Parts: sequence; C-alpha cells; structure tokens
Amino acid sequence: MSNIYTLNVRNNSTQSGSFCIFQEQPDVNMPGLITLAWLAKMSHPTTELEFKWIEDYCFVWSKTTKLEPGSIINTGQHWAANLKTKNKITFDYQDGAYTFEDEKQGDYEGNLYIDQTENVQPETASVGIGMSGEGTFLFASEPNMKIIMSPRSKPIYWLIFGDFAEGEVLDITQVSEQALKLQYDGTETMNVEFTGDNTWKII
Repeated sequence: MSNIYTLNVRNNSTQSGSFCIFQEQPDVNMPGLITLAWLAKMSHPTTELEFKWIEDYCFVWSKTTKLEPGSIINTGQHWAANLKTKNKITFDYQDGAYTFEDEKQGDYEGNLYIDQTENVQPETASVGIGMSGEGTFLFASEPNMKIIMSPRSKPIYWLIFGDFAEGEVLDITQVSEQALKLQYDGTETMNVEFTGDNTWKII
C-alpha cells in the first residue's frame, strides 16, 4: 500500500487566495508538455487547510484542447497505473469518442507509455498522466505518436499561493519564482505557513 502524504498549510497573510500544489516535470521524449495545478484549495486569512495524497500514478485524458495558461482541464477518464506492471496504455478514438484500452506492462520499469493510434485526431483532446486521481501533466493529442514519461524516483512538489483552481494550466515560468519546494525527506507530513509579509515558513 502506498504511503499517505500530508501537507498542512496556514494562511497568516492578509489576502484570500488558493494554495496550489504542482509537480516538477518528468523527463519526456517530446516537446509540448503542459503542467496542471494538481491540488488546490481556497483559503481566507487565518484559515488552516489539509492536503492528503498517495503517490499512485494514473493515465488521464480530457476532451479539452485549449492548453493555455488559465484554462481549466476536466479529465474525462483515468486509469490506475504503476511504474512496473501497468505502465503502458493505448489511447484510441472509437465510435465517436476517445477511450483508453489495452493497459499492460511496458518495455522498461520506471517509464509511463501512452501509444496514440492512427484514429486519434490532432489537437482534439489532451492526454497524459496524473497522481492520486488528479491530472498532473498533459500533451495535445497527435495520431501515431508514442509518449514516454520518466517520472522522478521521488516526486518533487511545489506550493504556490494566488488565484488558482484545480486542473488549471500553469505557466511554470511565471509561478516558479514564488513557489516553495516541498521536500518530504524522511517524513510524510509537512506544516507550512504563508506569513503576513507574503513569504513561506516551514514549521
């Protein structure tokens, strides 16, 4: 069973906004990877929030094609995955709708493979991976393209505060400067404060 990770955050600033967690991008075999706001919760000043998740991967896709910063992506399907025995899947277009099929073991452990069939239409959907049931990274659909993602052996998480919603496409170059790196080294729980001078404090 996967470990349960917890992040406790407190908004001690004078602003209302959302705490948002996103993940550092995996190594990929092609350009165009999009990062999503993975987990997000709204908070007012003095609010305390709790995030919980498990490091269980999944394959996800969405009919949404507007992969621009600020767009909200709602996934239409997700299939549980792992990095060993269920790390390869086929993305196909059948009978007027997209679907996953034929999940199996890929060529190498540690990678996640998505094979897009010849029936897939270019940029008519988005497909990628998620964790704990929520999307993390997406590509625009392309026929006959094989996506290979190599997640880090230990996922790297980042925390930001602002106007964000779960599933929102992020501009990483914009948000990274204000983000706090969350390092779960030898622990499964972290406590963080967003202070009155709008800086981060690990408790």
